[in-house]
Amino acid sequence: MSNKLNYKSGLLYLYWLMSGADGKKNFDPKDPEWRTMKLMRETEKISDDDFNSFINSDLGSSDDQLRVVIKILDKSSYKEKVRALAWMDLVMIADGDIHNKEYELYISVLKKFNINDEDVKKDKINLPKI
Repeated sequence: MSNKLNYKSGLLYLYWLMSGADGKKNFDPKDPEWRTMKLMRETEKISDDDFNSFINSDLGSSDDQLRVVIKILDKSSYKEKVRALAWMDLVMIADGDIHNKEYELYISVLKKFNINDEDVKKDKINLPKI
């Protein structure tokens, strides 16, 4: 990944947006959203160095972050977009409480790319769970 915007950095941006959408970003290793992100990093092979570089960079406002995600996913394949949304869905439901802002964010990205929600649900089945 290394300072270059790509699909993996897009996943981190989506995680960051989704985990903070309810106004409660939690860095506790026992937090279900944090554990889901760790699982995503392992599965998608996002290194500790890349993650640390990401969280220590200037991410800008939530609107800035969403613009970056849209830019990244615009260049991604349909399959990658579906996978990104499947991870987003897992983060959204990780704590068992879907906040309105989380759902709005998910739906806005889904609609922006005209992704079929059924494709996301099918892909999510194949992702590891915490």
